[in-house]
Amino acid sequence: MRTIKSRTHDYTVEDFSSLGEALRAVSTPDRTFWLVDETVATRHAAAFTSGLRPDRTILIQASEEQKSFEALTPVFLALLSRGLKRDSVLVVVGGGVLQDIGCFIASVLFRGLRWEIIPTTLLAQADSCIGSKSSINIGSYKNQIGTFYPPHRVLIATSVLATLSWDEVRSGLGEIIKLQLLHDEVGFHELLTDLRTLTPVHPDPALIAKWVSRSMDIKQPYIEADEYDRGIRNILNYGHTFGHAYESASHYGIPHGIAVVLGMLTATFLSVRLDLVSESHYNELKTSLHPWHQPYGEVLKTVEPQLIFQAIKHDKKNTGDAINCILTRGPGRMEKQKVCMAEDLIPAITAFIANETSLS
Repeated sequence: MRTIKSRTHDYTVEDFSSLGEALRAVSTPDRTFWLVDETVATRHAAAFTSGLRPDRTILIQASEEQKSFEALTPVFLALLSRGLKRDSVLVVVGGGVLQDIGCFIASVLFRGLRWEIIPTTLLAQADSCIGSKSSINIGSYKNQIGTFYPPHRVLIATSVLATLSWDEVRSGLGEIIKLQLLHDEVGFHELLTDLRTLTPVHPDPALIAKWVSRSMDIKQPYIEADEYDRGIRNILNYGHTFGHAYESASHYGIPHGIAVVLGMLTATFLSVRLDLVSESHYNELKTSLHPWHQPYGEVLKTVEPQLIFQAIKHDKKNTGDAINCILTRGPGRMEKQKVCMAEDLIPAITAFIANETSLS
């Protein structure tokens, strides 16, 4: 068990052998209300056969469309009409979308409700389940509204990873790759060695669980030192300025973690053009990460460029007229820079998409 320090309240991350065990371990089950990803409820129906009261369980489709005030209003009303009170506990079961929804609801209902999360995707287990963030969309603006409100407990059952699709695994690995790459070169190459043993028919949950823990080891000091993302924690956004833009411009046809891989490659490509890192480093990274973004690199070529540029301009990390980007001087050497959209970003993105997303 690990403890994450927070200005709001410290919280624990606990490991369980199965989803059923995690479900049974929630605090005060007599006061618990559940927000559950409907796909998870179907995929793991046996685990949900006992302990969850139907009248206190709300199934939610895990889609970006659900992260809006219009979609969340019925959820708020359902919780209140079913008897949720100030001393209730909200338990969220699902991946990143459910986490955003559950965290936001818990942070604003009664000005702060106890909540716990059982993350069921690799991406959520390795990255987003710690860090306290919620993000909600408004109109065409992605993740512009949100709160910092940590869960009271994180309950992880890595056994659920065996049921994920290969794209779900690769999406989670995208964030794991990011964390290892921004940490140091030794860990990054160790990860690449392990990843070569993974295949769609042999995802090896035990091996992946090792990297879930290693990823938390890297992320924890950043979020404890800079909980509200005003300084050093910005480094964790490596790959995300471009990745979020690719994700939204493709109408979420590119999974988040895979979009982050493409975003890291774009950031490194831009870093070469700005003389921050060698072209040989970029070429090595391009070859190493190719299996972890294709065929979505080719999908990216079909996306309307103006949608990408518009999404980048709307990125919440920007200040003034410049675009804030996390660039690289090599593994473990990331830095934040303001980059001119017209002079640097648009030409770099255009060249990257046209020529750099394949190995040919």
